Amino acid sequence: MTEPAPGTPGPPAVVTNTITGDSSLHTAVQAGTIGALHVHQPHHAPPVPRQVRPVPASWTDRERELTGVTEWIAAQPDYVVPVVVIHGPIGVGKTCFAERLVHSLASRYPGGQLHADLGGAGGPARVSDVLGRLLRAVQPGPLPAGGEELASWWRSSTAARSPVCLLLDGVTHADQIRALTPGGAGHLVVATSNRPLPELSAEGAALLALGPFDPGAARAYLSRCLGPDRLHQEPEAVTRLIVLTAGLPAGLALSVTQLTRNPTRPLSAVVGALDASRARTAATSPGALVSAALDTAYSDLDRTAARLYRKAAFLPGDTIDSHLAAAITKRTPSEAGADLADLAASGLLVRDTDHPVRGPVFRYPGPALVHAREHAAREETDGADTEARVRAADWYLATATAAERLLTPSHRRLDRTYVYAPQHPAEFADRQAARSWLDAQSADLMATIRSAYAAGRYGAVWQLVHAMWPWWRAARVYDLWIEAHRLGLEAAHLYNHALAEQEMRNALGVGLRGIHRFDEAIGCFTEVLAGARAREDARGEAQALHELGATTYEAGRPEEAVGYLEQARALRERREDRRGVALTDILLGQVHISRGNTTAAVDVLASARAALIEVDDPHDAARALAWLGRAHSLAGHHEDAEQAGRQAHGEFVEHGSRQWSARSLEMLGQTAAAAGRDQDAVSLYAQALEQYSGLSAVDAERVRRQLEAVQ
Repeated sequence: MTEPAPGTPGPPAVVTNTITGDSSLHTAVQAGTIGALHVHQPHHAPPVPRQVRPVPASWTDRERELTGVTEWIAAQPDYVVPVVVIHGPIGVGKTCFAERLVHSLASRYPGGQLHADLGGAGGPARVSDVLGRLLRAVQPGPLPAGGEELASWWRSSTAARSPVCLLLDGVTHADQIRALTPGGAGHLVVATSNRPLPELSAEGAALLALGPFDPGAARAYLSRCLGPDRLHQEPEAVTRLIVLTAGLPAGLALSVTQLTRNPTRPLSAVVGALDASRARTAATSPGALVSAALDTAYSDLDRTAARLYRKAAFLPGDTIDSHLAAAITKRTPSEAGADLADLAASGLLVRDTDHPVRGPVFRYPGPALVHAREHAAREETDGADTEARVRAADWYLATATAAERLLTPSHRRLDRTYVYAPQHPAEFADRQAARSWLDAQSADLMATIRSAYAAGRYGAVWQLVHAMWPWWRAARVYDLWIEAHRLGLEAAHLYNHALAEQEMRNALGVGLRGIHRFDEAIGCFTEVLAGARAREDARGEAQALHELGATTYEAGRPEEAVGYLEQARALRERREDRRGVALTDILLGQVHISRGNTTAAVDVLASARAALIEVDDPHDAARALAWLGRAHSLAGHHEDAEQAGRQAHGEFVEHGSRQWSARSLEMLGQTAAAAGRDQDAVSLYAQALEQYSGLSAVDAERVRRQLEAVQ
């Protein structure tokens, strides 16, 4: 591993000028020209979350229930967080009702609408994963790695926000709601569940049992979807359809899909097929009724689409696109894409989004996933589930590796082994496309890692974790980072791959350092150092020394850090690793700054900048330049500092580095403050604060203190 730690540490003892005053000032300061400095100010403040899907135009009835729940919520004391649990059988329309309720109350919850699906292909979602996703929506930046800490952060961050409305879909037990309830007062939690969760009633929750449409509402729904003329043509078939579906919205919706897919097909034909499907089972439960409607849609599929429907149900992730579908069915992406479109047209998949790299992205509705797995169990051969998951993992590995080698070409290359070498891995036009794919696939990649670990496919585990390095480094999602690398470390050990074990332990240490668990991080790097020396791995030894230097420096022990960094630098020089030497020099330059030795800092950072330009590492060259500007500022060379800082900021903007774009603005603010240009400092700090507000709450708070000090 040759990449620096995410957010290379700033000097522990840098003194900055600060002022007091209204910290909201940043909202009124505009980017522009400051002396000779023109700042390009992109806006990255996160939007108010609106994660709940729009209410479909087919919304019908339920007004009585909606009014009753709305009045109950309004009557609750302002010091509580009301909880509404909407329960009922599969296919009764719980989620649609919950979405309609949440949207109708949007004006009462200015903090936004948050949504979490606690179901999914891999089974009930982990509360810690859900907490992480919710926190990243309201508090960008690194998060703690422990479940209890995440819950505490969630309550604290929501207590400090305007009221939010949280929709929890697919709840299976009351503890999920308890763990995810926001902190403070004035929020609202709306949950859906197949069971009533009566234990919550003792805590003041409202439990709403949602039933099927009555015949009048069912007829109104069909009229809205198909048009009144079509209903008037076959009134008996309409009545029979409502009886066969028992008024369940999901059953009615699947029948509507079949009719709109085949506009010339008589309604009576759909009813006849549904009647025949019902006749094959004596069950009359809502689940059986919805399954009968799904069977009718399934029977209309051609062979290849039906096969994809079954095989995709084996995957641990929640979404599928044409490239992944092609990998598990041994077809081309074009052919698999047509099958996915056919499944969506049949109502058996939902088109979730269109991604610029993945293309159309699909997922199973909950009842369809269960139905697909039932058919797979009956119709697929033994071992088909394992084959599908292995093919998917191999495709993910090949594609993630392509992204890794494009985004981080200096990352240490390790073996990649495939059971089924993918024929059509996704291709990336540029670095932005690779970043976008990794970000979009991160949840499914993590699900695949967990699935492979549970199945004992240890090679796939550590290789996938290793291939995701660009995403770990950029996203800094430390809860998942640490979990994944612990799995990867154990997998590499069980796989008996010493170098992979070293890489996993080293990356685990970087993650632990990211959440300031310095002693544990130092323990990891010390083990890496010993192992590398035992194998006479000079590259690994130098990296471990570099990471020990970075960690002891960030822990506030710069004298100790110097020893490690100088050893790392000497090893890298002997290996003629110019880039590695330059990365270590950036850290040494920061240490010199913290010790007040600005002359040495200027020399070493200027050398690092030149070397990184020569080895074509523009991002780290810009980092060296930003720190060089900081060294010039502390030496009193304010013009040189401003020139270096301005150029570094421009390079970060050009390369799309949001974190360092904000950091360089902060450094420019420090330069302006040191030169006595308080107005310029206020403007620069305010711009940095605006950018950090969409990236990292910790960094934003640091800049806010500096802004207050120069006001």
